[in-house]
Amino acid sequence: MTESTITAAELTAAGRAALIAGDTVTARLRFREALEIDPHHVDALLGMAAAVRPYRDKREYLLRALAVEPDNSEARATLAQVEARLAAGELLAPTGVQVREREEPAVAVEAPPAPVEPATETLVCYRHPQRETGLRCISCGRPICPECARATPVGQICPECARERTPVNYQVGPAQLLVAGVVALVYALIVTLVAGVVIGWAGFFGFIVAFLLGPMTGNALSRLVDWATGRKRGRMLMIVVSVAYACGSLPYIGFVILIGGFPLALLFYSIIVVTTALAWLR
Repeated sequence: MTESTITAAELTAAGRAALIAGDTVTARLRFREALEIDPHHVDALLGMAAAVRPYRDKREYLLRALAVEPDNSEARATLAQVEARLAAGELLAPTGVQVREREEPAVAVEAPPAPVEPATETLVCYRHPQRETGLRCISCGRPICPECARATPVGQICPECARERTPVNYQVGPAQLLVAGVVALVYALIVTLVAGVVIGWAGFFGFIVAFLLGPMTGNALSRLVDWATGRKRGRMLMIVVSVAYACGSLPYIGFVILIGGFPLALLFYSIIVVTTALAWLR
């Protein structure tokens, strides 16, 4: 039989055979070929509903089948099961929803889980034992609820596996945060004093001096933090550096205010330093 003479029914039969054998990739391919020949082939639509994993995709194929045959009891029973899963917050079927041949009594049953799990066992999220789920982390295989699931281009993963996939320079520990904070604090104590003297000496041109010195000082701060932490990055590091720099600059700024001054140019300078450093540490 040549490819040009093959029918939608024959492709659907081949897809069902592949689905029974556990080859969902081949099954989906055959069902799609059948639907290209006949977009309203109900058996192919039901086969696709059994072969795909996302419950939303299953619902779409089942609704298409019911649009062709509104009284199809098999499609209605399977759709009710899929709607219940979606209402429970589940996104992916563990092994898909199987449908039987149309000439058999139309009963929708769920395919048995992988051999490692008993068919009657209820999966619960490993972080929230009170929550039943049909999701598993694609990396470690542990059950996870929709709240714990982290979306990736290839599926859902658990929070621990998500952290392991984080680039090394974004994995910041307490020791690196402490070192970054100390560096930013000491640096702020020194540069704020020096900059305050220079800006005060500049007088009317203090804002221009602050505008010129701020980016250079901020860049130098980011390089010091890079050197001290081994080029770590991330939101928490940015928060620690900005808070530590603010604490280090407060003594001199507070002293100037106490003696009757208002170091607006120095405040402007400090803001430029922090924003420049954070831009490099992002």
